[in-house]
Amino acid sequence: MLWLHCRRKSSLAPGSISSAADQNCGSLSERPGSSMQCLARALAILVVSGGLIGGAGAGEAKFYRGTHVCNGNLTLDDWEFSPADARFNVFFRRADGQSFQALELTAQSTADGLVLSDRRGRPWLALRTQPDGETLHGRWLTYQGRPQTECEPFTVERTESAKARMDGLFALFGEAEPTVRTARAAAAEQQRLPPIELLPELDQQAYRQRYAEAAPAFWKRFYEAERKRLADAPIATPEERERLVAALRAGTSAEATPQGSLERDATARQSALDRLRLVADRLADQNSPLKPLPMDGLCERLSDFGYIDTDRLELAVGLPVESWNRAFTESLIQQVQSCKEGKTVVRLLTQSYPEIERRGRNAAWLREQRERLRALPPTLATLRDTNGLHLSQEELRRNDVPRALYERFVGAPLEPRRAEVERAAVREIEDAFAKETPTSLPLDQARSRCQSIVGRSWGNDALSRLYKVCTEAADSYVDRTIRRSFQAQVERIEAAPKTFEGLRTNHWFLMDTGDLAGAYPPPALLAEFNAKAGGARAEAVRVARDEVEKAFAAADPMARTPEAPILRCGRDPLPSDETLRPLVLACLDATRAFETRREEARCKEALKASGAGDGLLAATIRPKPGSDTAIPVRQVVCGGARQTIAVTFPTSGMLWWSKQYMEVRLPNDPKRDEPRTVRWLIEPVSGKAEWAMTKLEAKTIDLPVAEELFLPCLARQGLCR
Repeated sequence: MLWLHCRRKSSLAPGSISSAADQNCGSLSERPGSSMQCLARALAILVVSGGLIGGAGAGEAKFYRGTHVCNGNLTLDDWEFSPADARFNVFFRRADGQSFQALELTAQSTADGLVLSDRRGRPWLALRTQPDGETLHGRWLTYQGRPQTECEPFTVERTESAKARMDGLFALFGEAEPTVRTARAAAAEQQRLPPIELLPELDQQAYRQRYAEAAPAFWKRFYEAERKRLADAPIATPEERERLVAALRAGTSAEATPQGSLERDATARQSALDRLRLVADRLADQNSPLKPLPMDGLCERLSDFGYIDTDRLELAVGLPVESWNRAFTESLIQQVQSCKEGKTVVRLLTQSYPEIERRGRNAAWLREQRERLRALPPTLATLRDTNGLHLSQEELRRNDVPRALYERFVGAPLEPRRAEVERAAVREIEDAFAKETPTSLPLDQARSRCQSIVGRSWGNDALSRLYKVCTEAADSYVDRTIRRSFQAQVERIEAAPKTFEGLRTNHWFLMDTGDLAGAYPPPALLAEFNAKAGGARAEAVRVARDEVEKAFAAADPMARTPEAPILRCGRDPLPSDETLRPLVLACLDATRAFETRREEARCKEALKASGAGDGLLAATIRPKPGSDTAIPVRQVVCGGARQTIAVTFPTSGMLWWSKQYMEVRLPNDPKRDEPRTVRWLIEPVSGKAEWAMTKLEAKTIDLPVAEELFLPCLARQGLCR
């Protein structure tokens, strides 16, 4: 209900009023307040006649409220009396009206009591007071000052100030779970809200805003709390069922609505209808059907509605149509014949009865389906196969069941069972993942397992929640498995020797994710691992660095046996973790130094085995005479040695018939019996310490490159093998 305002009235009274002459303080023609003497006389008479301004707080405003009837219309009155100037602020509105009318009147004395007149002297009200000033008896007057015949005598009684009344209403609005008693009290006050103009000026806007927020919130809480009470109330015994019905009737009466009417408040009407159906359905499930309201009050209840439809008829009868049968509907037609709205109701029932029958059949079928679903075992398969304990849209369409009816008989009633089955399904999912191992369920497939466990979850809240539970269980399984691996690795690292070999055989004391099937530890777990393994890793790196330097220093550059792992550390890839950087650098430096030693040793051995004299070894050689490329013989021999290619310089003949050759021999191929060799005749270049390849004498393999490129290739400017 909105807070009603007022509009000032000075020309119209409640009822039909004719014109009147001005009045004065001594008679009906004297103007009010024409002199200080007149006002003093009026105030004195007020004191004598009613004590309106006597007692404690005599100078404070006093408030009255009551009702009066004019032309058969009930009107609500709210008055304020100011003793200081004998002024009455009179507010009134029809009980079904939307705004107050206001009069500002001044009291004048008469032989019979008081007359209240406006500033023009027009009389409006005649009053008589009780000795204690708590009650005023009044009559509305015509312009001539005579009682209006169409308005009945009335009474207004002393009440609290408008502010105190609103504070009391706000106190009712503050109840967290309002009861029917509180709702009725609040409704009574809302229907008699004082005009906002009776509040102190500086409080009016604040109270207006507070009321606009508090009133809807209060009624929303009341409807929710009352529905919950009706849904949770025990109904095992006849006495409990009687109490439930009594609570329903009390909470759905018009007196428990903010406007005192189910017709004028759609929210209150819908809530009352919802609670009526809730209780009727609960009792029907107990084989104790709800009984309709007494039929002797049916006409009165129907008259409260300005429009009649099936929903309103349910409220008037006090029984949902799903509980009606043909005999009841026929008796209802007989009962409404004497009502003012009888023809309307009969016409409605005549037109709607096929729909009423259909709703009854649907309700019976839905109850059967609900019990069927309720009886299914509490398993994940049940939720998955029934789409979360729901009927399919196809089933509803096939049986012509509206969604609202389905929610009423299956959707909402099965929520507790769904919650129970859902809890069982959650345990089932968690147990399933608890039994898995990386062998049975690779970590990178954990989440995809939910598709087969839960299935399609779109459009169903329960299955969507289970899918989320499943993915969380999958993530927990992955995290748990990673943590177990993490813990096992930490234990191995702590037990491993803090040496190069200890590092190499334990993943360099870093977290090994090779057995996690693509899963990767979260940053927090990785940080925790490094915190635990970091000290052991740093110690092992210091030791390993010294081991590397000593191993390379002692290594034989000409050894033909397989190299120890420590001697490959500069060539084999090492993790790029920053904590391993000192070891990586030590390996690279030692490897470079060792390779230099190895090349020098192999070169020396190759030169010795080449058969070339000092003169030839000091000379250069060209791919052919006249070539611009001349390569030192020593470089060709040593370059070949680096590629495990033997370069020798055999001779044939004697003295002037002696010939010099250069023979290149590649490593033996197990698939070939003959050696893989190439031989060239080489001859000195006149006047220079140079030789040139002049003729290809023999070969058992094809050259890997053009002949003129073979020498640069041997000198390790290419790859000749």
